Amino acid sequence: MSETQKLKEENQFLKQKIFELQEKLKIAEFWMTKEVKESVKKISKRKINKMTCSTRDKFMQENNEEIIASKIQKYFWDYILMNLSSNITNNIISWEIAYYNLRQNPNFDGFWVISSYHKALDAIVEQIITKWFRKFAKKNWQTILRKNDSLEKTLNLVVNKWYILSIWRLYHILSNIKNDKQLFDYWKTFKDYLDKYSELKNILLNDNFLEIFKKLIDSEILWKKRHSWSISFIETRKARKLLIWDFKDKNSLIYNMVKYWDLEY
Repeated sequence: MSETQKLKEENQFLKQKIFELQEKLKIAEFWMTKEVKESVKKISKRKINKMTCSTRDKFMQENNEEIIASKIQKYFWDYILMNLSSNITNNIISWEIAYYNLRQNPNFDGFWVISSYHKALDAIVEQIITKWFRKFAKKNWQTILRKNDSLEKTLNLVVNKWYILSIWRLYHILSNIKNDKQLFDYWKTFKDYLDKYSELKNILLNDNFLEIFKKLIDSEILWKKRHSWSISFIETRKARKLLIWDFKDKNSLIYNMVKYWDLEY
């Protein structure tokens, strides 16, 4: 067989493989789109019962179920969305419905919107960061607490007791690593973990990402204000802008975190 014939056959084989992958992606996108729409409908049935009658009627008349599903799919892209757990997508859906209600009734407390933001963030941190760090720490025999330090204690519980790594503590761990501060055993292991997964490290230690993260932490909306049940509409809107940027600008905290799947899968 001539070299030209071999190249033609290889080219034909690659074209066929690309075609098959494209068809599989179309099928996966179809089912993912269907699943998101069904989730929106299911969650909205529960959520709109908490709305006033006029807000509920307006929500349905404006076809907000379709709008919310479309915004989420377009913003995250279907192939990223396919790697997100239903827990994360459901909390994103919940916060959009709750935010719509708050927008119509700005004197309401923003607690339920912020609560959904917080749950989604906790789930994202667990899915893309914590569960892999836990395995990394155990593989590298970092399972013993040797320093009486609050962040060391937190990471010890994350590794050994499957605790959630809070957003507040994650920020301070990243900030200390970024600023080359003294690292104790668990912190150093976390730094080594990021060094191994360099794509994740580039995202989490990026200057712009940490600047957005700092604004969210400084707002105190995910801890002090949330627990006081005194969150205004303006504060909620600012938090939403940092987290998701109205589903328009992809320079948001959550998009930057979940885009890691685009690099890994």
